[in-house]
Amino acid sequence: MLLVTSPAALQAAEKSGAGFARWFGETPGADGIATNQALMRSPAWRAVTEPIGASLAGIQRRDKQAGVGIAKYPHRLFDARWLASPDAYFELVGVANRMDRRPFQEKDGACGETRLVYRLAYRTPAMQSRLPMTVNVELRGDAPDANGSCAEAAKRWQPPQASMSDEATGRWLVSTDGPLAPQRLAPARISQVTTNLQSVRWPSAVRPDLGGHAEYMLRAFRWNASAKSFDVGPLENTPDFAKLKADAPLRKELQQWLQQPANLRALDEATLQIPEKFLATESISVAPRGLERLANQPFAQVFAPGEWKAVENSRTLASPQAVLRRLDDLSCAGCHQSRAVAGFHLLGVDRRGASRTFTTGNALAVPHSPHVQDELARRAIYVRAALSTPRPDPFRPLAEPGEPDEPNAAPGKATVGARCEPTRITPSANPWLDRAQKRPRIACEGAASVCETTSVGFPGGMCSGPCDPADKNGTCGGIAILSDFNSCLAAKKPFGECLARHTRPGNLRSCSAGQACRDDYICAQADGQPEGHGACIPPYFLFQMRVDGHS
Repeated sequence: MLLVTSPAALQAAEKSGAGFARWFGETPGADGIATNQALMRSPAWRAVTEPIGASLAGIQRRDKQAGVGIAKYPHRLFDARWLASPDAYFELVGVANRMDRRPFQEKDGACGETRLVYRLAYRTPAMQSRLPMTVNVELRGDAPDANGSCAEAAKRWQPPQASMSDEATGRWLVSTDGPLAPQRLAPARISQVTTNLQSVRWPSAVRPDLGGHAEYMLRAFRWNASAKSFDVGPLENTPDFAKLKADAPLRKELQQWLQQPANLRALDEATLQIPEKFLATESISVAPRGLERLANQPFAQVFAPGEWKAVENSRTLASPQAVLRRLDDLSCAGCHQSRAVAGFHLLGVDRRGASRTFTTGNALAVPHSPHVQDELARRAIYVRAALSTPRPDPFRPLAEPGEPDEPNAAPGKATVGARCEPTRITPSANPWLDRAQKRPRIACEGAASVCETTSVGFPGGMCSGPCDPADKNGTCGGIAILSDFNSCLAAKKPFGECLARHTRPGNLRSCSAGQACRDDYICAQADGQPEGHGACIPPYFLFQMRVDGHS
């Protein structure tokens, strides 16, 4: 077992002791959930929320156009009040077997990690939705076997029966023999807690050249056993580029450390662990356009390619540019903008009748990113090898951007869902100053096809047209009429009403876990499609993927 995302299984696990409240010393309700208002009694929860709140306040001080709400502010800020709201809570959306992280836990003698991913959600009389924030609790795994292998730890992830109901799977996870047994959820097992939230979003009307702009705040916290609380911690392999650029000796020290042969080998296989003195405690990733944005390349802001050399016999370091690419790949900002879903890699299953906040028109078809989909195959190989090999190969390939455009399209034309308005990014260290330079348009295939433009929220443009049941690559879905839709939300109308009144049908690219959307698009549920299949749309067309309109 590598990843559990079934709502029924996760809710059973929450009821049996894996709920979010346990990490902050609070008692949940019978459903395993505690409201964020209740969590505010906990000093440990306040130790997490106060630094986040301070960072959000800093954004508003620096940017006078940033604030909470649609009607008043063009730069829509995350509403920190959700973190203390009686209507909001964090629900378990994923349990991940990360035995492949063993190299990162060698110092503590653990067989990798177990990760519990929680997502912010709310329910009010008027509406319900998830919000773009996750908290990842990273736990150290069991100690290796006497022979140094992790075979017993690998076996522990094997359910006792080949076929179990989702509820039974959830109860087994937290049973005495399960991977989430009480002793394995002890505070002493916490390696760190990481948070990722959409701190601010600019709509396409504000950034028409990019189709919008969003920023994601990444933080890390360590468990302080004596204080029974959390302290701000460093972000793994994420350089404090402002400090390094201002301190030439420190920058030189980091470069010399990275150029040591053992560290280059670790960089190549993706097991590098940069010393804390060089690391940041906060990082901002930006979307869209992933690694084309300099803000998502922290090492490229510190070093130039000419300061590096290719590494012979390496798998990922074949040029100076590749060395920097690999370094950025290991940083938090680089990772969260590589084949991600709007800054995230795991968002949770939306299932009618099972998910707490399921709402038609606001549901994902695939709960994880294309990168995670690729990673599951690699992790499966690692875990199988751990059953018989003391030290499986930990190598992780680069999370390269994917562009699954139709390969058989007519020359110079693009099929449904494909890019039709290409641009070239001129990046800046300040992502607010990034610019997209227009390139020649690509004609969309089909007489009735149209190019949905970047300026109304479709990054890179998107080929669409009337719904066409004969199109094997297409699915009929709803496209929000953004100005009217946003005005409806600004008037505090229910989401369902705004959706019903201000969308139009259109032909969208079909998608599933095995058929990923283009970068900067998300696989959303569509009428008539089976579970796990949907249509590709810009992520901020889904209410749950944007900070604005909820408050």
